[in-house]
Amino acid sequence: MAHRLLRDRDAEGWEKAEFPIVCETCLGPNPYLRMTRAEYDKECKICTRPFTVFRWRPGADARFKKTEICQTCARAKNVCQTCVLDLDYQVPVQVRDHALGQEAQLLPKSDINREYFVQNLEKQIASGEFDAQNKGKVARPSEVLSQLQRSGPMYSRNKAKICSFFVKGCCTRGAECPFRHELPQEVHKDESLAKQNIKDRYHGVNDPVAAKMLSKARKMPSLKEFPEDRSICTLYVGGVPESLSQQDLMDYFYAYGEVKAIRKSDAKKCAFVTFASRSMAEETARAHAEAGLHIKNNKLRLMWGRPSTKGGAQGGKRQQNQREQQNPPSWQQQQQVASSSALPYPSMDPNMMGSAPKRARQS
Repeated sequence: MAHRLLRDRDAEGWEKAEFPIVCETCLGPNPYLRMTRAEYDKECKICTRPFTVFRWRPGADARFKKTEICQTCARAKNVCQTCVLDLDYQVPVQVRDHALGQEAQLLPKSDINREYFVQNLEKQIASGEFDAQNKGKVARPSEVLSQLQRSGPMYSRNKAKICSFFVKGCCTRGAECPFRHELPQEVHKDESLAKQNIKDRYHGVNDPVAAKMLSKARKMPSLKEFPEDRSICTLYVGGVPESLSQQDLMDYFYAYGEVKAIRKSDAKKCAFVTFASRSMAEETARAHAEAGLHIKNNKLRLMWGRPSTKGGAQGGKRQQNQREQQNPPSWQQQQQVASSSALPYPSMDPNMMGSAPKRARQS
């Protein structure tokens, strides 16, 4: 960095920007955000050219974040400058390239060739010859992307780290401590995710997060694999926001066949769409297997419904009644239940009346 201070900034192609290219998750939910801007503060971790660094805090309980790569490298892969995830699907570059059938493009390793490659790339982006944002949209989205893409921002990723001094009981900062004052929960940690490299994530090679997501996608049920039970005519819709009403779901799915019923749960943010016949449900699943489900600019998740258990709550009550008939409760158990229940008047308690046995009254 020091040897570049004597060079011409315009000739070297140093980046000067007014606003970063970041995803909605890294930007945070607060619309009124204070952000610091430092020109030519650090080198890009990909092309090693100085660029403008932005630093901000996404929320009150979040940690400070900053841009890690320059905007030229971010536009080349259509990724966020901070988390280096795809801006459209919120997945690593390796997952996106694998799903779209694209090969990973690596930058030259030598300094001279890398500078020449980045300068030509910057000229192509400025002239409009290269557009990474629409490059991936030319091909039809695959089923892997429709399963792994996020329907909304994941703000929990911005949480601050747990304060190690608070865990030891010796933190003296109090409310001014930028770390979380919480005890760590005992969760299973994957050792393969401990070693992550930002260059490998950018180029889409040897990314442990992408490998874990791809292995998870292979185990997930596919819409193309129809369930063997022919009575299943229900599709599960996940990630349904509160703004999307039940009538909006009815208007959308009615184009694929007669909808028998729609059950929406705002608490679980999901819905169950039941069609009149199995062929209508199969046609709907086949149409959204690769393209995914989008209703009013909302990315939703579509899966086959599971068969409901026969009997349900009524079957459980029926079994309980049969057990009570076979083993009826004793008189003392009945009196304990009656006395434990809240009675409005003391005169209603059988233990306080003369009809109770003598032993019960004496005790």
